[in-house]
Amino acid sequence: MLNLLILKIIKFTKIFFVPVFYIFLSYIFSPVLFAANFDEPTLGQARPLLVSIMNWLVFLVGIVFVIVVVYGAWKASTATGDPRGLDSAKSTWSYAIFGLLVVAGFFALYTIISGLFGFKIGFTEIFDGIFDGISELTQIAIPSPAPLPPPSEPPQQPQ
Repeated sequence: MLNLLILKIIKFTKIFFVPVFYIFLSYIFSPVLFAANFDEPTLGQARPLLVSIMNWLVFLVGIVFVIVVVYGAWKASTATGDPRGLDSAKSTWSYAIFGLLVVAGFFALYTIISGLFGFKIGFTEIFDGIFDGISELTQIAIPSPAPLPPPSEPPQQPQ
């Protein structure tokens, strides 16, 4: 019983030490950071950050939607005629479509609100960012081949 109590205390101190250590470090180094000459952030500086976040969120939602639809197809293919399995697959597809509609509604609401506040984020800017990101990910750097050694002279035939 005593060993269990000691083990719990050791575990607690290990878990407790890491956050306290990081808080201590942030307390020590924060005056150095705040003493730096930073300008106050403006609303215009937030636009690229918001656009980047929205680009990634739309991209991730698309990936999750495809994964859930494929999972529903897998559930339907493994149902082997079981009505409960097919209903489960249909509900998975329904959840995927419902989730996509919720995200699309949020995206539309975000676009309307950002237009009211002057961000003027259009669909083309966001999707251009997504396609630019995809093209950057798919570009493969192919190294140039090493130069070939100079050809050696073929051995001469004796005459």
